[in-house]
Amino acid sequence: MAMKRCPICGEKYSDTYKDCPFCEEEEALMGGEKIRRGGRRVSHGREFSLITPTLIILIVIMAALLVYLLYGDELVKKFGKEQENNTPPTEEVTTPVKPEIPNESDQSGTDENPDGVMPEGPDDTTGPDGTEPEPSVAQTDYDKAMALPGGLGLSTTDFTLKTVGETAAISVTSGGSGSYTWASEDEGIASVDQNGKVTAISRGTVNVVVSDGSKKGVCIVRCNVTGSAPAPGTTPSTNTPTSSGSTLKTGAAKVVNGGNGVFVRSGPGTSYEPLATVSNGADIQIVESAGDGWYKITFSDVGGTRATGYMKGEFLSNS
Repeated sequence: MAMKRCPICGEKYSDTYKDCPFCEEEEALMGGEKIRRGGRRVSHGREFSLITPTLIILIVIMAALLVYLLYGDELVKKFGKEQENNTPPTEEVTTPVKPEIPNESDQSGTDENPDGVMPEGPDDTTGPDGTEPEPSVAQTDYDKAMALPGGLGLSTTDFTLKTVGETAAISVTSGGSGSYTWASEDEGIASVDQNGKVTAISRGTVNVVVSDGSKKGVCIVRCNVTGSAPAPGTTPSTNTPTSSGSTLKTGAAKVVNGGNGVFVRSGPGTSYEPLATVSNGADIQIVESAGDGWYKITFSDVGGTRATGYMKGEFLSNS
C-alpha cells in the first residue's frame, strides 16, 4: 500500500482512496454532516439549528423566573416607587367665579350711600357712617333670652293694645329668681321697660320675653293701632301722623329724621322688600296715604328716573 500527499491539505493518505479523506471530512463538517465508518454521512445541521435556540430561550426564561422568585418583591417596590415619583402632579382646575353685579334697582345712589349698598335697620335708617348698624342691645337681649328654655310663669301671655302709647304691665308669677331682663322682639312695634311695662308704638304683633338668666317666659303683644309713634331718638315733624289721626298733604315733601338715608319699600310696611334708599333732605312727591302711617311716594331713582314706593310718614314733611 503506497501513500500519497494531498495537494490541497498536505496530508498523506493511502492510495486506496480516490480522494483525500481529510478534505472530505472537513467539507462534511462544514456542511453539517458527519462521516461515519464505511463512508456513510449523517446530517446534524438541522438538529443543531433547532435545539440550540430553544435551549437558550428556556435558559433565559428559567433565569428570569429564578430572579423573580428571589427578588420579585424588592423589584416591585423599587420600580413602583420610582414610577410614583416620576408621575407629574395633577393640576387642580378651578372654575373662575363671576362676580355678582347688584341689580340697579337695589342701589340707592344717594350721597350718604355712594356704594349703592342698601342699609337695614328696624327704623329704616342707616347708621351714622352709612354702614349696616350693629344689633341693638335690646335685640341682643331678646335673642339671648329666646334661646333659653321656658319655665317662667307670667301674669298674661297674650293681650292687645289698641292705640299708640297705650301701655300694659306684665309680671312674673312663678318660677323665677327675682332678677329679670325684659326685651321686645321689635321696639318699633312695642317697647318694654325693665319693669315689664309694654308700650304700643305702631301696628303689628311681637313677642315680649323675660328671663332670669336660666329660664324664660314669653307674652304675645298685638298692637292693633291706626297710627304710629316716632322712632326712638327722633323728633317728629309737625305734619307727621299722630295718634289723633292728622295726615300729611299730597304733593311736594322732603325726607326728614332720616340720618344717612331712609328705605323706600315695595309696600306699606317693614315686611316689604326695600327698593332704594333716599337721602335725608331729598325732595319727593306724596301720592296718597296708604294707612297705618305709611305713604305712597314718587322719588328720583338711580339715573334720575322717577320711581314709586312707600315710606313711613315719620320720615316725611310737607315743609
